Amino acid sequence: MPIKEAVTMRLDNREGGLMWRAVLSIVAVFGWLVFLVLWLFFLASGFLLAQNLAVFILSLLIVVALLLVTWVTWTLRFPRPVPPQGPGYMPYPVRSRIRSGIGGLSAIAWLTFLVIWLFFYAGDFTFYENLGIFLASVLVVAGVNWTISMFTH
Repeated sequence: MPIKEAVTMRLDNREGGLMWRAVLSIVAVFGWLVFLVLWLFFLASGFLLAQNLAVFILSLLIVVALLLVTWVTWTLRFPRPVPPQGPGYMPYPVRSRIRSGIGGLSAIAWLTFLVIWLFFYAGDFTFYENLGIFLASVLVVAGVNWTISMFTH
């Protein structure tokens, strides 16, 4: 197969992949907004504020996960080349895959903890106790990420 045809096929695949990802992104965000409106109008009054916040965070987590999977597969399939650095500039630092993976997993674990806490346990505590739990969880996640960053330079 000549080079020109291979490049044309790759561009055609790229455009097709970009189209369905863009449409899925628009539909996912629109569907999430419709879900939020329906939830707020019809179901939110039966739950506590903390439980409604947990539902919001969980729905946001689901939409973000869908969009991440959609667009990460795009960047893995069609990576963008890194331009060379000009004279006198430091090269871009490359984050290790382990550090990136643990950072992403810690964010997901933290949001999952917040959803479970807000939905099942937050109603039994005062605002200040819930604020303390929130700040403690932020410190734990920040500590884990800082520790990982120290060992993965």
